[in-house]
Amino acid sequence: MADPVINETFEARVASPGVVLVRIVSKPIGVFRVEARRQLTRFLQTVDQTHAARCVILIGSGGSFSAGSNIKEFEATAEWIEEARRVETALNETIERGPVPVIAACNGHTLGGGAVMALACDIRIAGHSASFGVPEVKLGAMPTASGTQRLPMLVGRGQALRLMLTGQSIDAHEAHRIGIFDELVPDDQLETRALEVAAQIAAVSPKAVSACRRCVSAGLRHGYPTGLLMEEEITVPLGLSDDAVEGKAAFVEKRAPRFA
Repeated sequence: MADPVINETFEARVASPGVVLVRIVSKPIGVFRVEARRQLTRFLQTVDQTHAARCVILIGSGGSFSAGSNIKEFEATAEWIEEARRVETALNETIERGPVPVIAACNGHTLGGGAVMALACDIRIAGHSASFGVPEVKLGAMPTASGTQRLPMLVGRGQALRLMLTGQSIDAHEAHRIGIFDELVPDDQLETRALEVAAQIAAVSPKAVSACRRCVSAGLRHGYPTGLLMEEEITVPLGLSDDAVEGKAAFVEKRAPRFA
């Protein structure tokens, strides 16, 4: 089992076979420096190799999932703004298109860049006391690093603009109602529930999981024809893969599959 990763921004450990729990610990309320985002991106890009991960959980500490960028680090120069945008976008792209699924376990304030990071995750589970908001307009900014695209894809134009243009936060129940959070659980059950879902994902075929994620992402990004084309291209290779052979054999033999 790989050694845990501990630094001033996040702590990562193998929580169960194939499941890596990444806890955001930076203070206050889970803010990220630019360099911290680089570090998390590098970790997620290789987590399948370094920690044998098949699913990752992102969770905050205390009363916050993440409030996004560290405003105190901001520099009013074009170079700094562009570099910060590029690094944050790379993190969110790695979460969506990286080697393994990522679950956001939203344990409190999920705001700004932290909200966009949660939107990039495959599944969002929230505690009852969580909140969600993109308050950037209050600072003369807007949700970037894919935020203006991910939110309307999830909840529609009107709901997305309601949140973006007012900068107001909504509670977990409203966020669940409009489709931001996929599941709500009591606060004290959040981590347990996220671990349960992650274990279910880690137990099935990693090649099939990857194929599902790629097709869904392609369709949402580029439209139905592109997603369907990728589905058609992947179906035969997946059906001939070692995972498919093992899955069918296990079903016939009435045993649990052993995916490599």
